[in-house]
Amino acid sequence: MADRSHAHALAFLVLVVLMPQMASPGKLPRFTMGPRTNKQLRDFFKNHGSDMADLVPSGQGGHEQGGGSSSNGQSQQGGGDSGGGGGGGNQAPATNAGMYVFSYGIGTPPQQVSGALDISSDLVWTACGATAPFNPVRSTTVADVPCTDDACQQFAPQTCGAGAGAGASECAYTYMYGGGGANTTGLLGTEAFTFGDTRIDGVVFGCGLKNVGDFSGVSGVIGLGRGNLSLVSQLQVDRFSYHFAPDDSVDTQSFILFGDDATPQTSHTLSTRLLASDANPSLYYVELAGIQVDGKDLAIPSGTFDLRNKDGSGGVFLSITDLVTVLEEAAYKPLRQAVASKIGLPAVNGSALGLDLCYTGESLAKAKVPSMALVFAGGAVMELELGNYFYMDSTTGLACLTILPSSAGDGSVLGSLIQVGTHMMYDINGSKLVFESLAQAAAPPPSGSSQQTSSKTNQQAGGRRSASAPPPLISPAVFVIHFMLVVVYMFL
Repeated sequence: MADRSHAHALAFLVLVVLMPQMASPGKLPRFTMGPRTNKQLRDFFKNHGSDMADLVPSGQGGHEQGGGSSSNGQSQQGGGDSGGGGGGGNQAPATNAGMYVFSYGIGTPPQQVSGALDISSDLVWTACGATAPFNPVRSTTVADVPCTDDACQQFAPQTCGAGAGAGASECAYTYMYGGGGANTTGLLGTEAFTFGDTRIDGVVFGCGLKNVGDFSGVSGVIGLGRGNLSLVSQLQVDRFSYHFAPDDSVDTQSFILFGDDATPQTSHTLSTRLLASDANPSLYYVELAGIQVDGKDLAIPSGTFDLRNKDGSGGVFLSITDLVTVLEEAAYKPLRQAVASKIGLPAVNGSALGLDLCYTGESLAKAKVPSMALVFAGGAVMELELGNYFYMDSTTGLACLTILPSSAGDGSVLGSLIQVGTHMMYDINGSKLVFESLAQAAAPPPSGSSQQTSSKTNQQAGGRRSASAPPPLISPAVFVIHFMLVVVYMFL
């Protein structure tokens, strides 16, 4: 077994999710969309759904993007400058999180920025400054969110008015991802967002003046969580969906859809309810009832996946910025044992990849790898392809299980790799997750789609897959600094 502390250091920063100040969303300055604007917006998301699912590899080995917490700018955590965190090229490639991004316009006239999609955080923010992707000075529609505004005080409680320091009339914030190693500090404002030819005024966003951590070279983050500041909440979208296609898929492609377009594409859908956490209100929790290996239920102790709302511990939430899946140790142990027993080969050290159960790719290619399925409350079963839970690394020649253990009470995360090939639909108003497999049932892609990057999560398309091709290894040259600290003009 690989060194567990090494694996934890690489993969479990996401489990430190602290959002106590976002439990009661405040009022937001609401904009109103007429039927024509609503249709234009829906058409944009539909036509550019595949563009918005382009994958940008991340050099951050410790999944910093799962969840966020807010505070006022006077209690900033973390250090460093606004550039991407360095050294990511030396991190284990199997645990490098990939970020799905899209581009949009902000300000008047529109300035093009890019945002990493994140379903486990709320804030929509972009780097601000004279040399940053968005320069507020060049926009005629940017406005501050006052410190005294309910939206400010609920998001980042702080002291306002005379004697509170410079900028006390503005809403300062620090928003932290995971354990705080990645964060953004700046001011809340409202601005015009432009999606294609559709303009939406009055969107609340974070003007990031100091951004610490590796955000893969994109301008910021687009929070799609359940809080009042997320993009889905501000656009008043009642549902959204996404599909991450295997790299070599011919019949299907990656996309993200919103509103009425986020509908099933096959007649074989399953659903389970979405749970809510008082402690972590932004996250989409699901009720995982069990796991099957070769069709047999694992002996997982009752209550292992329970969400304990009193303290926010436990539970199972979904992430698209975490590549691997982590399970509470009480579930991971019987899973690992069952998989290893079925394969029947000597395991090898996988610490080079930060993974636990590994074999040589040559030996695994000759073995029978067991099937796996996730069983949700209500009886919905998500059948997995081999590429959803095994990773083949071409550099080391290792083939490893992409599921890792977490400590008791830390909770479990279903990462993006395990979701590949499945159309995931979030019915926000109905509080349920609807899903369907597109691996076997090819559906036409959203209209107007354009060429996608080739660096999406790698699996074989269709049927049971013998092994997944490796995600692209990350070169240090990828880590281009896009976030520059420019704050003076904001505090004049």
